[in-house]
Amino acid sequence: MSSAIPHEALTRAARVALGDAARITAVEPLHGDASTRRYLRLRLAGARVPTAVAMLLGEGRFAPASDELGGGAASDELPFLNVGRWLAAHGFPVPAVVADRSREEGFLLLEDIGDLTLWAAVEADQERTRPLFTDAVDLLARLQIAGVRHPDPTCVAFGRRFDGALAHAELEHFLEHGIETRHGRGLSDGERRALVDALAPCETPFVEGPFVLSHRDYMAWNLHVQDGRLRMIDFQDALLAPDAFDLAQLLTDRTTIDRVDAALAVELVDRFRAAMTDAGLPLAPGFEKRYHRCVLQHALKVIGRFYFLERVRRRPGYLAYLPAVYAVTRRTFAALPELAAAQALVARHVPELAPDHA
Repeated sequence: MSSAIPHEALTRAARVALGDAARITAVEPLHGDASTRRYLRLRLAGARVPTAVAMLLGEGRFAPASDELGGGAASDELPFLNVGRWLAAHGFPVPAVVADRSREEGFLLLEDIGDLTLWAAVEADQERTRPLFTDAVDLLARLQIAGVRHPDPTCVAFGRRFDGALAHAELEHFLEHGIETRHGRGLSDGERRALVDALAPCETPFVEGPFVLSHRDYMAWNLHVQDGRLRMIDFQDALLAPDAFDLAQLLTDRTTIDRVDAALAVELVDRFRAAMTDAGLPLAPGFEKRYHRCVLQHALKVIGRFYFLERVRRRPGYLAYLPAVYAVTRRTFAALPELAAAQALVARHVPELAPDHA
């Protein structure tokens, strides 16, 4: 993808979608994600709306797999559009697609849902933490319920699975970058095998399930608050995943633990359980253990991911998030006493994960 902004193409698309008199008066880069996509806010005059957001698409934009690890065969439709269509059809609060120029010119125009993430909202006003996270848990329950009741083979999310192979690949990502890239040396075969074996239990939810429709990146950064209502973004990697996975991400993101303490997390897990039971879809036994193991698997992946982004991709700033991720990981190990030996083994290479680390 060229670094240049396609001003003329964006203007043409805006005029077709938003009125012949539409013109762009300003272009503002928006904070993006860790992918090759870029986001721009277009300030408009002569259009039916004052602003729109341009998603400029990077390489491999039609691949159905995550940008993080790649893999999978190419799709004939942008996953963002495919998954977004199913979500919109079932009443989920996703941004409307204003114009699709993904194939012809490598961008989409989207409804502007503002800049206020769930996380920013609770940072600005701590009193909003419980109600907004409650709304997020309720929205997640709705997603799982709709996925069970309305599976659709034309939606790519129902045809791919966060299985044991992918969970293991993410564990290897942690070993490669969270340890080897960090220290600038490879693990010996014996060290690697010992770590893989010790951490194998955190992969079991991805082998055994049960599997449900999952956003896959259901975190406070990927939920926006607009006029008091939650809006969902970054859903292009949706797939079938363990029932505890999205909830684990939501409540244990790298910054969430600063607001969602252990007591509130228990309350929210109970609310999720009640919502599923009320819908006639009670959670399978062992949910708490699946939840903590999903947290651990994800936290370890994130540690590796941040070293990869900072040291390999040369994107500065990610290592600054690691103290919070280490805190999540230590807290999760404490909730899984059967993995005490695994924690001790990992802490030899990542001392911040030792139980007594200050």
